[in-house]
Amino acid sequence: MNELKIERAHLSKTIIDYNQVLDYYKLKINSLGSNYRDNAFLFARMHYMYENKIRIINKTILKPYFARIDFLENGEEEMQVCYIGKVGVSDCDDEIITVDWRAPIASVYYDSNIGGASYIVEDNIINGNLSLKRQYEIENGILQHYTDVDSVSNDDILKPYLMASADNRLKNIVASIQGEQNKIIREKLYKNLIVQGVAGSGKTTVALHRIAYLVYNHMKTINPNQYLVVGPNKFFVNYISGILPDLDVENVGQMTYFELCASFLKENLILLSDEDKLKEQLSEYSNENDLNYKLSLRYKKAIDEYLLLFNSKIIENKDFEIMGYQILSYQQIKKIYDEIENEYLNYNNFYAKVQRAILLISKYIMQNSGHILAKIKQKNSSISLTDIKKIEQKLLSGCRVELKTYFKNSRPNVLKFYIEFLKHNKFNNWEKNVFNITKKCVEFEDLAPLIYLQYKIYGSGTFEEMRHVVIDEAQDYGDFNFLALKEMMPSATFSIFGDLAQSIYEYRSIDSWQSVVDNVFYNNCDILYLLKSYRTTTEIMNEANKVTKYLDLDPAIPVIRHGVDVKYLKIDKYREQLIKVIDNYLENKYKTIAIICKDEEEAKSLNELLASDNINLITDKDTMYNGGICIIPSYLAKGLEFDAVIISNASSIVYNINKVIDMKLLYVSMTRALHELTILYENDLLQALK
Repeated sequence: MNELKIERAHLSKTIIDYNQVLDYYKLKINSLGSNYRDNAFLFARMHYMYENKIRIINKTILKPYFARIDFLENGEEEMQVCYIGKVGVSDCDDEIITVDWRAPIASVYYDSNIGGASYIVEDNIINGNLSLKRQYEIENGILQHYTDVDSVSNDDILKPYLMASADNRLKNIVASIQGEQNKIIREKLYKNLIVQGVAGSGKTTVALHRIAYLVYNHMKTINPNQYLVVGPNKFFVNYISGILPDLDVENVGQMTYFELCASFLKENLILLSDEDKLKEQLSEYSNENDLNYKLSLRYKKAIDEYLLLFNSKIIENKDFEIMGYQILSYQQIKKIYDEIENEYLNYNNFYAKVQRAILLISKYIMQNSGHILAKIKQKNSSISLTDIKKIEQKLLSGCRVELKTYFKNSRPNVLKFYIEFLKHNKFNNWEKNVFNITKKCVEFEDLAPLIYLQYKIYGSGTFEEMRHVVIDEAQDYGDFNFLALKEMMPSATFSIFGDLAQSIYEYRSIDSWQSVVDNVFYNNCDILYLLKSYRTTTEIMNEANKVTKYLDLDPAIPVIRHGVDVKYLKIDKYREQLIKVIDNYLENKYKTIAIICKDEEEAKSLNELLASDNINLITDKDTMYNGGICIIPSYLAKGLEFDAVIISNASSIVYNINKVIDMKLLYVSMTRALHELTILYENDLLQALK
């Protein structure tokens, strides 16, 4: 029997084994009623667990694994033959059928060449020899072929995955993870990471697979709901929402920065569109510095100064009284409150500090109730016996209710507090800002200050439990954005993914990752790089790299995957030419096609011109994209990818070669295409592309 027959026989046996495991879990579900008749909670929990296992196995049964390694550990006689799959499955006797790609031994497949190899288990290095590294192409339960490889990276291995359509690439990444990606995915939970990745380097897929890896390897100590993915907009979050369940990860939060803020404040907020500020930025007379200030740490300093003023007013300048009788003087209470700062415990929010003050003052009152009551009698000789009894009862209980009323200034509404801060400082356009916030309408630049204020006044709340946060498309955040998240989730570490070449919101973007390392993480953070572009063909990436030199950034290194040349088409009869390009794309069986415009205004005009029910206009109000043909502004296309792309107009009159923002928008647009790119222009083509 030749090797192919042996492998096909093994696949058949694996599918039989999977079916037996499915039957086992179905029997488990059927027996739950008798085993957990008196415990509805455990019944529901076990039912969900078995149903989820059945769902995962059903999704992978016809492609149970994608690779195999034969590894002999030093000092051992038995070879470990591991078939590696998207999920790990064991039989009824806990014998491993397929190894989960997240298991420690699976890293040998991603990181090692044939020969001496090692992997790490709980900080222990396991050394041995890798004698076989094999990759399989399985479709509908049939082994098409396999390939043996002796190196970590092999372009022939990558090509089938890179040639896939956009809707399948995210789901197939596990089989084609490269060494530099795998290193980031498997970094320790306790490390803060910033990943600078060029367009198409797999930042989003690496980010999601890092979450999947951490959930799998820390499942005994950390719940999935203690992880969080923060995306740039709802459209993007929905775009990636089906990936984590496909990786056997449930209940990991996926939110935009705005949703995170609204959830933390427990307010029904409305996020104002960035469209007007983008228009200003794209104009010749932008005022970026004023806009950028609100997300700088200088703005945080102004808030801290106002919080000091707030702290001085938490205790009203009046004695603490009950029924008109003095219990403690203002000076006594202020002394107790101020001394809390000197305690060993760190009270990082005013609510915690006030609660501590109330506890200490209450204990003092209870311990000195007799003395306090005697002083009241001495000063008020005509006090009635009824009042004395009422006061005595309150003193013995520590006056907790009354003390909460006394400290009522410590519990402001954060939105109103922020309004008072704006009025106090009178920053640029503060009147308009105040008017909007009064209506619960906020700009993106307000989110970090609001999160920070909520944390400083009331603490972290349930976000204290977060252990790891992944931030994608992070290049469009300011230092204050990162610091606010770090403060509100003090127990969490962060994996931050972005590309400075794609930081299109100049009025709120950072200039360098080092600023975040220095000012937010205080050097407790590593910067890692993904320099290879896997998304586009070499032809597309070479054209896009023409633009990077105008951004003073290193060009991306394309993986060798050739396709058709980028087409430049001078506009003559615009509508007819555009429809012809779309028809050609459809003939090539492309499922996702994007016509990318510079801004929303251009996109709306183009949508009116085409007036087709088969073409969807995407604006910042949209939350879903389900494939097909779309018209989309360049800044919303960031982070997405399409089988084929048309850039609506790359004329020099549309993109200014001397404006960084224009070059970034063009770069983003060009690097969305997987397989084909057509660039339209009228009159003069932008000089950068010639």
